[in-house]
Amino acid sequence: MSNPIITLLATEKLGGDNYVKWKSNMNILLVCEDYKFVLAEECPPEPAANASKTVREPYDRWIKANNKAKCFMLANMSDVLRKKHDEMETTYEIMESLEAMFGAPSEKARLDAV
Repeated sequence: MSNPIITLLATEKLGGDNYVKWKSNMNILLVCEDYKFVLAEECPPEPAANASKTVREPYDRWIKANNKAKCFMLANMSDVLRKKHDEMETTYEIMESLEAMFGAPSEKARLDAV
């Protein structure tokens, strides 16, 4: 049996015209893996090197989730989009960039909705 996450990633690689479907799949994946919070929460401040485990945990959890979510996103993009977004630090930055590129409804869609 194949991994359902791998199957989901393979079904809709972002190329531009499929942004809505890709974003929906990515949201499902991030919720399933418990990483979606990185899109809504800012990274906690980096704790001091001598901070206790309790103080470090929220920061470490956010960093780990952001890195994994970023990998999922980048792995599921066309080469051109991956290259454009590879240097971005957070999944939030990537989503904001993609939303600006592909998320705005077209003029025709706006007129059809009126």
